[in-house]
Amino acid sequence: MSPTDLAAEFNESFKCCVNDPLFIDRFYELFLSSSGEVKLMFKDTDMETQKAMLHISMAYMTKSHEKKSEILLKIANSHNKNNLNIRPHLYSLWLDSLVSAAKSINHDFDNNTEKLWRTCLQPGIDLMISRYQVV
Repeated sequence: MSPTDLAAEFNESFKCCVNDPLFIDRFYELFLSSSGEVKLMFKDTDMETQKAMLHISMAYMTKSHEKKSEILLKIANSHNKNNLNIRPHLYSLWLDSLVSAAKSINHDFDNNTEKLWRTCLQPGIDLMISRYQVV
């Protein structure tokens, strides 16, 4: 399956999740409880704005296989050590929380769907991590 086909299949699965109003709340519940470090980082965050930003970021994350989108690069740079300082190890917690939230919302979410999500999102995560040290 081509990267474009994988992204299309992921997007269909993602739509099933985001159409459930509990999905984003469940994700943040899981993510914030995954680590004291994560919880502290979101201490003063406007969560309604954060939830809206997640939708936008996800759209760019799944397109990272095409070419490095300027917008995704801006997002990655805003998360580097000189800005939001999102440390590289936190991305695995983010992905695990996202997958767990999807599993809890979409009862058709099986091992193949999980692999699809991880495959589609990993290049974007890799880009985010690669920009951590960039000044």
